[in-house]
Amino acid sequence: MLVSLSALVLFTGCSKNDSPTAQETNTSANEKPKALKVLYATVEAGSEAIIDAAKKYEQQTGIKIEVNTFPYNNLQEKVFSELAQKSDHYDLIAIDTPWVPKIIQHLEPMTTYIKAAKPESLKLNDFIAKAFMDTSVFKKDAPQLNPPQMNEINLDQIVSSGFDIWSLPIQSNVLTVSYRKDLFKDPKNMEAFKKQYNRELAVPQTLDEYLDIAKFFTRDTNNDGKIDLYGTTLMGKKHEANFVDFKSFLSDFGGSIFDANLKPVFNDEKGVKALETYGSWINQHKVTPPGVLTYTWDEVATVFGSGQVAMGMNYHDMKLDPKVKGGETGYFVFPGVDNGGNVVRGPHFGSWGVGISKYSKNKQASYELAEYLTSPEVQKGYLKFNQHVTRKSAYDAAKSLSDPLLKEYYQVLGSSLSVGVGRPRITNYDQVSEAVQIVVNDYLSGKKDAKTALNEGAKQVETLMKQAGY
Repeated sequence: MLVSLSALVLFTGCSKNDSPTAQETNTSANEKPKALKVLYATVEAGSEAIIDAAKKYEQQTGIKIEVNTFPYNNLQEKVFSELAQKSDHYDLIAIDTPWVPKIIQHLEPMTTYIKAAKPESLKLNDFIAKAFMDTSVFKKDAPQLNPPQMNEINLDQIVSSGFDIWSLPIQSNVLTVSYRKDLFKDPKNMEAFKKQYNRELAVPQTLDEYLDIAKFFTRDTNNDGKIDLYGTTLMGKKHEANFVDFKSFLSDFGGSIFDANLKPVFNDEKGVKALETYGSWINQHKVTPPGVLTYTWDEVATVFGSGQVAMGMNYHDMKLDPKVKGGETGYFVFPGVDNGGNVVRGPHFGSWGVGISKYSKNKQASYELAEYLTSPEVQKGYLKFNQHVTRKSAYDAAKSLSDPLLKEYYQVLGSSLSVGVGRPRITNYDQVSEAVQIVVNDYLSGKKDAKTALNEGAKQVETLMKQAGY
């Protein structure tokens, strides 16, 4: 309720003409503030790495950097409240991408700062393009619009298309797969799998291949008549994890939540196929543990870590508990769907950016801090904190890590970000997500067939979009 009330204030209390002038809210380019205050997340966005970097910046510049961290829900409430009050208390704030359409009028666009500092100093093209465009590039008066797609970030093209840069990406999460490498390397398993499926037991490239492997590993390992090893995990609980799980399958099949006009289309044939495929792993093929309809990312990590599954999907590098005898972990990119020889992949991804409060009195200094915190050299330093970095050079640096497991994860993480699919850019994202969660759960629990459930969900979402003014 508090978050909703804050959001309401954001809409009703915003005016282009009642904010402080640039002269009132900004130190000059040559004037160094004594302190900068940063509002940031906790472990969700790698606070340990950011605090470490902030201390180094403080030592280099003499500017005191105060980083206040909050867990996700509290942070969202705090961000919305501070901006709604037009408070100048915080200069730099952590922004989860779905928040941008709600708060964009309260953010300072960074484009002019980037140009003044010369784009080459920021090294824009070192950011993973897809993550940067999804996280940072929005149109102020139409934040629902997707930016132009580009493999190399072109600032002039961004500006000429009517978009601005509103934050700099500092941490990115994407759906990846952790797997029992020890089971895949076992000679007996390799021989048995090849005999059964007439191909090598290897990292799957498609959902069909993934299912074959999941079926192969779902078994009774101690001959007590009960299945004690399952092929994979899913996140079946009515929860945000459920929504992004389904969205990843949907993207694999070439579908999406909305069309270009923000009309819900997840109930089309691609959506039905995606949901039926997702549900079949649970109800038909039974390759998931029996408690899967209660799982979110936390339960998935626990189940994988205990060695109960051969493969598991999540947004961080899951590891096996040392108690799992002979256990060895590996990682691979979320599989896709073969479309005429081309594998279409669409793992869900989302990023945190650092943005400047419109009401900060230290905007230039805030930009310089944001540039530093997201700079190539600083991001390379984040690797020791296992931060999900956003720059290509940081992923190149990860190739030299001494830990082979961490090195493998970074390779998979970087590859996944380059093909990831972000969230819809809407002000009522939470409501839409919950509506889809409900119908997905209705199907998974056997209350409705896939088409009926999705049609009802699309109708509900269409109503929500009209209520939100779309």
